[in-house]
Amino acid sequence: MNMAGSRIWGAAAVALAVAVGATAMTATEAIKQRQAEMEGVRDGMKILGAIAKKEQPFDAGVVQASAAKIAGHLEQSAALFPEGSDAGDVQTWAKPEIWTDRDSFDTILQKTHQAAVDLQSVTEAEAFPLALGTLGNGCKSCHDLYRQPKQ
Repeated sequence: MNMAGSRIWGAAAVALAVAVGATAMTATEAIKQRQAEMEGVRDGMKILGAIAKKEQPFDAGVVQASAAKIAGHLEQSAALFPEGSDAGDVQTWAKPEIWTDRDSFDTILQKTHQAAVDLQSVTEAEAFPLALGTLGNGCKSCHDLYRQPKQ
């Protein structure tokens, strides 16, 4: 097997292990873990937002590292919405539509993850706003459709 093939199988094995682990966890555990992953996304977006607002200078290394962390958190969160995790012993802001319109939810999450992956290749300040906008629009679209506002 070539190196690319072994990476694909390795990634598939990790994804399967995460999915199996997610199905074995309680609803409360899934809620807590997905909230932690989304907090990681938020933290990465704060760094990128500071660059977009020119509060911090553009630094391709910082952009790439933040985008990689965001992509990782989104990838992990994909397995943290198993059936039955719409309620638990902790507050969740996930709307029921996640489970009733699962294909659309999964598509938006995958596209948002891809936008984070794409942002990792930005090396020039001129390309940053568009790439960040694509990622931000993915986050917004998912929140608009699948997340209740925090009260």
